[in-house]
Amino acid sequence: MRGHVGGEDRPAAGRRGIAPLPIRWRLTLMFVGVMAVLLAALIAFLYLHVRSDLDYTLDTSLRARAQEVASLVRDDTNADARGDLGTLPISGDNFVQVLNGSGRVLGASAGFASPALLSAAEVRAAARSALRLQRGNRFRLYALPLEGGRRIIVVGVSLSERDAALDKLDDAFVLGVPPALLLASVAAYLLAAAALRPVERMRRRAALISTEEIGTRLPLPESRDEIRRLGMTLNAMLDRLQDGLVHERLFVANASHELRTPLAVLKAELEVSLREQRGEEQLRLAMTSAVEETDRIIKLAEDLLLLARAQDGTLPLEPQTLPVTELLSDLGEQFEARIERAGRRLIVDGAQVPPGAAVRVDPDRVHQAIANLVDNALRYGGGPVTLRARISAGDVELHVSDRGSGFGEEFVTRAFDRFSRADPARARGGIGLGLAIVRTIAQAHGGDASAADLPGGGADVWLRIPLATQPQPLPLPPPPLTRT
Repeated sequence: MRGHVGGEDRPAAGRRGIAPLPIRWRLTLMFVGVMAVLLAALIAFLYLHVRSDLDYTLDTSLRARAQEVASLVRDDTNADARGDLGTLPISGDNFVQVLNGSGRVLGASAGFASPALLSAAEVRAAARSALRLQRGNRFRLYALPLEGGRRIIVVGVSLSERDAALDKLDDAFVLGVPPALLLASVAAYLLAAAALRPVERMRRRAALISTEEIGTRLPLPESRDEIRRLGMTLNAMLDRLQDGLVHERLFVANASHELRTPLAVLKAELEVSLREQRGEEQLRLAMTSAVEETDRIIKLAEDLLLLARAQDGTLPLEPQTLPVTELLSDLGEQFEARIERAGRRLIVDGAQVPPGAAVRVDPDRVHQAIANLVDNALRYGGGPVTLRARISAGDVELHVSDRGSGFGEEFVTRAFDRFSRADPARARGGIGLGLAIVRTIAQAHGGDASAADLPGGGADVWLRIPLATQPQPLPLPPPPLTRT
């Protein structure tokens, strides 16, 4: 059992002890390997090409020399009578034999009178057509038939000079290729190091970035290449992280501020109640104020919890498929009494909703979102409150509008930010989470929320939710009656 465990540990330790090579070394080794393969292929090609050229030159020379010997043999009119050509004059490194059809030597250059350079089978083949032969690395032969194969001229040459030339070429390769490969390796390493130098600079700068130095950005190389685009992408990511960090810090600061105010009021009410001798009515008023501040703290905590859940993607939903007209009617019934108690009038408008339009929503969450919009309209708006639904580009829009002063051009762009409040909202005690929750609920249903100021005055806020079913088209109005 111990041996088995030890056997399992040793390879793992061995793997841990092998450190991977740096990128520049891997690039250099890869380049050297590819260069070595290419040089080997080039050397093989050049060597074979040069040898082929040398062999072709030898064959051409042998063919020409064979033609010369053929002319001499034809001009010797006494050769047939003698039956012997004797010693043939030949110059250079060539040698020659003249054979009859049976392979007997009729004549030869000095030193090659015997034996015959061709075997019996080669003689028969040469009698039919010209023949090229090579005896290992010693000789190269060319056989030319004469008089219908009755005579065969065999011309040969030593391969020593050709081999010497090839040896010189080998020596040149041996002397030239290693330094060239070494120089290419150094160049590849320097090139890889230069290409990775901007990455190293970005790495060193990235090591200095922390939550306290979030504004630091990576240096970008001047070249318009992939490394620069990588740096730009990372800098854009750092911009988003900085925005998120600043947003979260502001969120925590605002949440702390909003919690501190009701807690301070609650503490003051309790301390005064304990310190002073108050009657029953005064204590009741103090407890009522404490309960209101407690409700405010609970509401703030619930809103913060909802936003935190939505940010983590865990906002609980219990969706149901509801007709848009039914959803709009239910919302109108839920808020009608509240709006009337505030001395305002509710207008429910579903005329632009075609039959069959339905959405899949969590009714409680939608009620929560519309409640926030109605609360804003009652607290900061004026005139009647309009609850309207309309279909747009495959979505249903639930609008809540009023005829008050509106958001203002500067505030409407940040109305859905957390703890974002216009000056009137600050004066009236809002905490700036209502519209943020509206957008969160809309996004949890796959939609979004928007706001705008109405041209004639007032604010219009709506949440957009995808349709669950395709509605039927609205009926066309009847054509006008004409009198004849």
